[in-house]
Amino acid sequence: GAGFQASDNTPVLAVVGHPNKGKSSIVSTLTRQPEVAISELSGTTTKAQGFDFSLNGETYYTLIDTPGFQRPRRLLSWLMSQEVNAAQRKARIAEFVDEQRQLSFEGSSRFNDEVELLTPILAGAGIVYVVDGSLPYTEDLEAEMTILQWTGQPRMALINPIAGDAYVEQWQAALGQYFSVVRVFNPMDASLDSQMGVLRAFAELSEPWRRQLQATLTALEHHWLQQRQQAARRVAELLVDMLSHQTRLKVPVAFVEDQLESKLKADYQNALRQKETALVQQLQGVFDHASVDTFVDALDTQHPDLFDTTQWFAFGLDRTKLVALSASAGVAAGAVLDAGVGGASFMTGAIAGGLVSGLASFAATLKPEKLKFKGVPVAGKELVAGPSKSLNFNFVVLGRALDVLEHLLSRTHANRAVGTLAPKSMTERLNVLSKTEQVKLTRLLQKSAKGLSEQELSQFSELILALVTAKPLQTA
Repeated sequence: GAGFQASDNTPVLAVVGHPNKGKSSIVSTLTRQPEVAISELSGTTTKAQGFDFSLNGETYYTLIDTPGFQRPRRLLSWLMSQEVNAAQRKARIAEFVDEQRQLSFEGSSRFNDEVELLTPILAGAGIVYVVDGSLPYTEDLEAEMTILQWTGQPRMALINPIAGDAYVEQWQAALGQYFSVVRVFNPMDASLDSQMGVLRAFAELSEPWRRQLQATLTALEHHWLQQRQQAARRVAELLVDMLSHQTRLKVPVAFVEDQLESKLKADYQNALRQKETALVQQLQGVFDHASVDTFVDALDTQHPDLFDTTQWFAFGLDRTKLVALSASAGVAAGAVLDAGVGGASFMTGAIAGGLVSGLASFAATLKPEKLKFKGVPVAGKELVAGPSKSLNFNFVVLGRALDVLEHLLSRTHANRAVGTLAPKSMTERLNVLSKTEQVKLTRLLQKSAKGLSEQELSQFSELILALVTAKPLQTA
């Protein structure tokens, strides 16, 4: 119990309740710790274990994941077998724990889970009691709530709507008789505002903790802002890297044109796919979801291939919006609607220079200048694919990146399922930006082929952040 000792400065709360009510999920989400063991099997948590919420080396609070009550009615019966007044109840619980520890040492205790969950509470931890709002209230749980009431510790209840909220009102009426604070909280999809709301509720439990938890809220808001800014910057940098990429292939002495075309096309496309995968992995790292390795797999199984032009409508702009923006941004018409990046034409009209005779889609780089070949490519010379000058393709790449970023922004650490991406068209996304910002974004995407300056990268990052947080820029 010494390891769970609560103090006036650092709040410690024991998350308790019946098995399989989402206690571990709540601990994982509110401490942002993917290491918390979560399972649908009852009894996964057998020992009380503390998890700190820390930022920059400073611990702001500790949540203790505990086993579920197993024999609450028998425990309550034991407690009430002697008549005690309200002032003696906590001591009576301590007496029970001491007795069961001795019996456990002798190998005969049947209350190991109860001892584990009560120990940190007796050491001063506050109580977070968790119930399932999708199941009806049952009097069987009143024994648990009475025991927790006997401890005299600050306590609140969280209603976890595991499979729906059908019985939330019923639970609110019952829990209000035992707990000073009752909140509905789903750890699987809790928004940042919802998480902050629970932390504010913690502050209501104990006056000595209030100042520390206010500092926690301030630090969290700053941390989340930094995370979002860092993620948007990564997206901006990786997109510029993708959209400016060139794949080079030296023409061998002996070659077959069709094979040469296929190889250059495949090499270019694979390079961009790898860069997109690297972006996903980097974003997972920014949000501390690096251990959720199934998310990259989901990109392969759920997202259409980057070069599947039949699916570009799901990520990019519709034709009307694309033409309108390109006109406002002064983008050359040939680069706007080119959809050949994934098709047979393979970026025809989108790459400066070009070859004819089956290789019309490739640029040939010759020293000291670029020339257009008429006829077959020359052995020993270099063919170049990229960078993309298709504005349509550029918007698709951005849209796919925003899908991933938006998903990670809303993903809690309790959610261990394979990431499910919900494509949102750029036409819809752009509504959050002013017309001026939309044109600025279009120009930045167009210029990405040649790289962006530091100032342009910063502008690109701000626009990306505005697109996923749905908050217009103040400068608009």
